[in-house]
Amino acid sequence: MKGHVCHGLIAALVLAVGCPRLLRWREEHRLCARLAALASSTERGPVSAAADADPAYLLRLPETSGLLASWQTVGGCGAGAGSGNGAGVKWIGRNVTGGLFNIQEQVLYTSLGEKGYPERNFFVNTLITSDITEKWNIGVNVPYIYKYLNDPLHMGGPGVPPLDYSNAGLGDVSLQVTRRLGRINDLTLTGIVGLPTGTYNARFTPGSPPLNQTQQIGFGRPNASLVLDHTLDRVWGLMVLGGTASYRGGKNSLDSYRAPSATAYGYVGYFWGPFVPSFGLSLTGFYGHDTDQNSVQYTPLAALAANASIEWTNTYFAVLLAGSLPYKYDGLYRDDSQNPRSPWGFIPWTVALGLAAAPF
Repeated sequence: MKGHVCHGLIAALVLAVGCPRLLRWREEHRLCARLAALASSTERGPVSAAADADPAYLLRLPETSGLLASWQTVGGCGAGAGSGNGAGVKWIGRNVTGGLFNIQEQVLYTSLGEKGYPERNFFVNTLITSDITEKWNIGVNVPYIYKYLNDPLHMGGPGVPPLDYSNAGLGDVSLQVTRRLGRINDLTLTGIVGLPTGTYNARFTPGSPPLNQTQQIGFGRPNASLVLDHTLDRVWGLMVLGGTASYRGGKNSLDSYRAPSATAYGYVGYFWGPFVPSFGLSLTGFYGHDTDQNSVQYTPLAALAANASIEWTNTYFAVLLAGSLPYKYDGLYRDDSQNPRSPWGFIPWTVALGLAAAPF
């Protein structure tokens, strides 16, 4: 399965290089001709046709002439917002659009588990979107998940090697529809529906209890999210303000439960040549604790995450490197043994690498 994912990624990148080149060349020359005509007309006097130009874009032309493309004034494009765990790693910057399809590959890594028994999680999300009209966009996100568990049954000890375990496969596929609003499409409303395609009842051995909820690659229940983004384009960069409301699946057949959540977030990105460094904060609230097979988990009731990323873009590709560090409050002042504990603390960080292209 990993081989198929890698081959698919390589094929997508090859297509992204070959197919759009002619279309980009044609569009670049068309825009250059239009700008030259506009400059010539302006020298002769005011021209009413200039009213539809983006002043912020015209001011940024000297900085971005090497990246001239039809999508140059497009700001932030959210990616991977359907997890329901807050905004977290979000694509903030120019991105790449203009082709028949927009393809984003996002690889995320995070480490969970108890001290001494880490669970290393890798998520490879393939998001494919396409514009139906100027106002409507549809897409599908296909996740491949790999989880490596260090001695999850705690069988290792003196003279006994630990017994590690891995769980991998297709996660919960999601479908999304985006409606662009406003005169300049700076407001977007996205509905996301997650399908229960990932395995949620994997076991260590046949007949043994199911793995913990965090060790599964699916949940076994549909989920849904609604995402609202407002992009404010400025001469120096952009700001993205928004929120997410998520139904994360409720209770599945194993009596595991994921609580609904809501998130508010804000991001700021600065245009620095082909780079866009960005920073953001997201605040997420959860309606109760998650449970794992009726056992209450130390999941947060509220989490504040600091997020940072940097994007590099040329005419054909966009590359994103990002990280997220959340701090939580869970409201549980005692552990399972009724010993005092602090409900405050950091929860696992996430790092991500994203690649985007718009072929055809």
